[in-house]
Amino acid sequence: MLENDQLQSSMVQNEQESIEIFTLLQQNEEKKNNQMEKMQQSIREVKKEHRKEKENIVEGFSKQINELEEKLEERTQEVHVMRSELKMVTDFQKQKTSMMRELDNIKNDMHNANRDHKGTLARMEQKFFEEKMRLQQEANQKIAELAERAHTEAIANLDETTKSVYKENVRLSEALNYHMKEGEVLKKKVARLDEENESLKGDKELNDMLIQEKVTQVKKQKEQLRELQEKVELLEKSLSHMSREFDTTRKDLLTRSRIENEASKIEIAKLQRVIELKNKEMNKVKRLAKNILDQRTELERFFLESLEQVRMEINANQAQYRQDAQKAYQQKMLNAYSGKGDYPRIRTFNRSDQSTNNVYSDLQAAEKMYDIGGKCDVSDLTWEQKEKVLRYLFARMNGSAKPPNLPKAPPLPAIDRSQQLSITGGQLPDESKDETFLTQARMEEAEPVGS
Repeated sequence: MLENDQLQSSMVQNEQESIEIFTLLQQNEEKKNNQMEKMQQSIREVKKEHRKEKENIVEGFSKQINELEEKLEERTQEVHVMRSELKMVTDFQKQKTSMMRELDNIKNDMHNANRDHKGTLARMEQKFFEEKMRLQQEANQKIAELAERAHTEAIANLDETTKSVYKENVRLSEALNYHMKEGEVLKKKVARLDEENESLKGDKELNDMLIQEKVTQVKKQKEQLRELQEKVELLEKSLSHMSREFDTTRKDLLTRSRIENEASKIEIAKLQRVIELKNKEMNKVKRLAKNILDQRTELERFFLESLEQVRMEINANQAQYRQDAQKAYQQKMLNAYSGKGDYPRIRTFNRSDQSTNNVYSDLQAAEKMYDIGGKCDVSDLTWEQKEKVLRYLFARMNGSAKPPNLPKAPPLPAIDRSQQLSITGGQLPDESKDETFLTQARMEEAEPVGS
């Protein structure tokens, strides 16, 4: 009796300590899980902030690079335009000498043409004048000769003189017509030469205007070339300055980004180290919890086997009790029928709610737990009461250690000690068949984590 009490108290104490240890381990595990979750959340936030800062930096620098590239492209296009204009000016300068030479040649040709034209015109005028004077002299001389000859012949022979004068007049008329035609031809030549002279004067004026225009254009192009050279120098200076600024900014940004990356890597390494330590600690706790759960599982298996044994005893004892009670009732009825005793109270041996004297009432009375004063040995309990004790121990293991309210014990039916009743009538209640212990459920949830 004392050993049973000590065993029961030690078992209850061990069970309570196991529950407390398991609860404490669960609380520690939850705290560590929360800490790990917070650390992982902080790591995710740090990574997210770092990624966001990196994206912002990359986006900012990309915008700056794009703006600088656009400015550089604009400056490059301006430089290309200026270079093309400069090339045109350079080509013009190269062609300027040949053009000036051509202009000089044209001027010389025009001057020579004018000089030749003037000389030719003067010679033709002189020739025309000389020819005119010669013809006039010849005509005067012929007239004088004819007059003298006519006078002489008129004196000699008037009739023949008249004929010769008539012939001479005809000849002189023809000569005069010829000389007049020659004069008309010479006048036409003089008019044509005057027209050519006027045309050459117009060409000369046009060439002078072209030369003046070319000289003005050359001056303007020289001025534009000087301005373009100044712009090119200014753009080259600004381009070199922007390139230096861009290189400096890019180096600074790369340095800052490298420093931030190194700091983030160090922080991540620290957090990963903390997580590894926490994981190691969690694995230790899980192994310890698994050992405790394994030990408890063995204890539960022992209790389950005990419950199964109790159920078998309950089924056997209840069947034997019903059989013995029915035989005793039939024996009393036979004795009363033969006059050896009184008739017993009517008793039924089937389940019935209307029966007031049913054998199942005795079975239900055997299931009840009564507040027995003093110490009680386990062997004094019925099998049904033993099952309730085991269930009470299960309740203690599952954290429900509140004892049930026990009624005062009524007189038990006279049953032989070797044929004590079981508690539950041979069958577990439906709600207890699939009952799973709290520790078993926790162990099934914890095992995948440890694995």
